[in-house]
Parts: sequence; C-alpha cells; structure tokens
Amino acid sequence: MATCDMCGKEAPLFKSRLEGTTLDVCPQCTRFGKAVQIPRAPKIRQTQAYLPARKEILQIITEDYPRKIKHAREKLGMNQEEFAKRLNEKCSIMQKIEAGQFKPSIDMARKLENILKIRIIEEYAEQGEVPINISDNEEEGAYTIADFIKKKS
Repeated sequence: MATCDMCGKEAPLFKSRLEGTTLDVCPQCTRFGKAVQIPRAPKIRQTQAYLPARKEILQIITEDYPRKIKHAREKLGMNQEEFAKRLNEKCSIMQKIEAGQFKPSIDMARKLENILKIRIIEEYAEQGEVPINISDNEEEGAYTIADFIKKKS
C-alpha cells in the first residue's frame, strides 16, 4: 500500500484533482476534490541474477613480519633508533613492530619493503560470482541502485 499525498495515511489510493493539481489520495481525502482514476500498482517481478565474476585482490601483511624486519634491519647494520629516523617514525613504534605487538599499515609496510629490500606484503586473490535478487519494475523497465545493494539476511 502507498501513502496518501494529503494526510499520509496508508490506504488504497485514487487519483484526484484538487485545486488544479492531480494527487494520489485516500478515499477520505477524495471528498476535497474530484476523483479522476484509481492508480495501478506497479508490477514487481523478483529474479535471481549473478554479478559477473570478478577477481578481488587483497593485500595482507605476512605473519612472520617481525622476524623479517628485525633480520633485515640487523643485516643493514642499523639499530632501531637509526632505522626509525630513516623511516620518519618513532622508535617505540619500531620496537612494537619488531616485537609483533603492532601490525604496520599497508603504506608503512611498503616503506619497510623499499628500505629493507624484503617482502612482507602478500597478495591474496579471491574470485566468485555473487548472487543478487533484482526487482524488475515492468512499467519503467529500469533498475535502481537499490536493486543492486546486497541485503543482509
């Protein structure tokens, strides 16, 4: 059911001419004007569709990043303070990263990779078809953005 343009009540609606304007109104509000016609309800058909298979690449920091970073830093002959200054970060951050208490962001991990010449970012590819329900409005023949939004069940 739809809502009346005048009072907001949910009821079957009629097209009525009120003061030169055509409105969709409930039976009680039709007395204020002249009923023109009963509007048709749009026909909605549910169909099952699939979004095209797409490959999503996720970047993940490896689990053994603390060991790799510490080993590479020591190999370059730098202590944590010197290395932190070179990265433009606090020494306490570097201590936490090497202890495994702080996981660096992808941007920081890229800086670490460039300076230390190591790999701590892995790419994980995920692929699959995503089923969606699409409401097809036959009167308009067009899709809305709501047709493509995934609903939580």
